[in-house]
Amino acid sequence: MSALVAAIPLAVIFVCLAVFKMKAHKAGPLAVASAIAIAVFVWQMPAKLAGLATLHGVAFGLFPVFYIVVTTILLYNITVKGGQFEIIRASLAGLTGDRRLQALLIAFCFGAFIEGAAGFGTPVAIAGATLVGLGFRPFYAAGVCLIANTAPVAFGAIGIPVVALAGVMGYDDAGLMKLSTMVGRQLPFISVFIPFYVIMIMVGWKKTIEVLPAIIVCGVTFAFAQWGTASYLGPYLPDVTASLLTLAALVILLKFWQPKTVWTFDHEPEFSGKESHEYTGGQVFRAWAPYLVLTIMVLVWGIPSVKTSLDKSKVVIPVAGLDNAIVKKVSKPEDGVKKVAAVKAEAARQAALLVPADAKQAALAAGLGELQVLEDKLILVEQSLPAGKPVLTAERLAAYDAVDKKQKDLQKIEKELVEAKLVDKAQFKALDKAVADQLPAQIAAKFTFNFMSAAGTAILIAAIISALICGVGIGDFFQVLSKTLFDMRWPAVTVASVVGLAFVMNASGMTTSMGMSFTKAGALFPFLSPFLGMLGVFLTGSDTSSNVLFGGLQKVTAEQLGMNPLLTGAANTSGGVMGKMISPQSIAVACAATGLVGEEGNLFRFTLKHALFLTTVMGCIVALQAYVFPWMIP
Repeated sequence: MSALVAAIPLAVIFVCLAVFKMKAHKAGPLAVASAIAIAVFVWQMPAKLAGLATLHGVAFGLFPVFYIVVTTILLYNITVKGGQFEIIRASLAGLTGDRRLQALLIAFCFGAFIEGAAGFGTPVAIAGATLVGLGFRPFYAAGVCLIANTAPVAFGAIGIPVVALAGVMGYDDAGLMKLSTMVGRQLPFISVFIPFYVIMIMVGWKKTIEVLPAIIVCGVTFAFAQWGTASYLGPYLPDVTASLLTLAALVILLKFWQPKTVWTFDHEPEFSGKESHEYTGGQVFRAWAPYLVLTIMVLVWGIPSVKTSLDKSKVVIPVAGLDNAIVKKVSKPEDGVKKVAAVKAEAARQAALLVPADAKQAALAAGLGELQVLEDKLILVEQSLPAGKPVLTAERLAAYDAVDKKQKDLQKIEKELVEAKLVDKAQFKALDKAVADQLPAQIAAKFTFNFMSAAGTAILIAAIISALICGVGIGDFFQVLSKTLFDMRWPAVTVASVVGLAFVMNASGMTTSMGMSFTKAGALFPFLSPFLGMLGVFLTGSDTSSNVLFGGLQKVTAEQLGMNPLLTGAANTSGGVMGKMISPQSIAVACAATGLVGEEGNLFRFTLKHALFLTTVMGCIVALQAYVFPWMIP
């Protein structure tokens, strides 16, 4: 029942978007309002804490999440304003007249490039319209672009889905890198297969084999680059580097190889030759230059020494009234008694290993004795509490705080002994674990404003440089900036509200309740975790929003089942990419771009079976990583 009630805000989003056809910026605030009401009146969360948790999420949604989005769209709009985007399109269309190869170049590579650089529905619209302009049947153009757009979605808009997921799961920069690495060990298995799958759907087995060299080059190059970038450079550039390298590899291949027959649609009377353009090599290079600048800037911003230097200006702001005001992992008193015994036994064992003649070791032994005294006081508190109820009274909290303070003092002495090489560092791990298992976890609530080191700032600088490259003057630049900010006003509301929703659900314990219910799936959960991501993207139209909604749930469920949360968290975004092709928003964009308005139902039925098949494949991959190849988890 708790899980069902906790799911009401998600049901609100679903009903508003799917049934009432509301705009996302209206559905989001309604879902937040329902979540706050349930948190306060059902979970009995103090209204002040519920409000602060929501505002903390809204702030994180705007910075750094939306900051990356808006600067990315700004750079894209500058290339359009400067006329460079049309040159990019023409340079790709002029490489071949074969519709199969055009699908690889434009639907897969160019679409992945736009997804990585802009995201948020842009790739399907631009790539779909381009294919129709080249002579594709509108239905095939829309379907091919929707399916091809699965591979890059997890790292779309300069990695924002993974960045948002790390934020919701409570990971720092190191955790973000591990999460990126984990996604990079899941998604490439789908990416390498998508080019073959797309062409197979389009023309059948025999015609697909005719262009197998191009398919292999496309899939292998993209998957390898996506894996390498995600694993070693982070989540910001996998789509950009993979798409650019794949485009380059295909261009080189087409210089030396072409299919024996040029395939076109049966409605086309005869092959009219590949599209020609009059742009020079210099013009084409200039058109692509903004995205090369973007790649360089993000790479520079990711260099540890540069990031450390820029981080000196960051400001960490504790959310007053919320920081450390919420705790989790509170034991029942009878379990607390057992944990006291475990800590005392381990402290006594450690004290027996120390040499009293050494002053430092003698001080540590005395401290361990004091820790045991504090544990004796704690056990009296535990025994005074009603059994079976994990309550946290003021007396119990004070006893825990005293133990925590003493343990921190002991760790300082331990560190000095380890540095002096008098004891082995591993000697104290068991005691540290016993104390950590005993203490409730206080939830930190801090807003980090790191403007200089933020990825959005690197993109903003790239946008400014791109304006110079594209010949966009100062006046036009600010005009594009103001238009971008105006156009993105409602997406800002959507992102802020969805992240606010996730934060209040996590802080109140609603996400935990749902996660505990999902533990009923037991060993099947790794297989099912990508389906949660797909459901989230189907509901919201965004892998970012899906990660924010279900990232906390994936983490809680994994922890309850004794699994690594990195695996299921990454599965949420890796599986979520399949939901993109069946999302009502994506289908509406595809139909509008290809002139198929009114055919949304047919397109949904076409993509649904492919989404379910590919999500099942991802579920199998995640299950294998959980049980057969656990070394793949960083």
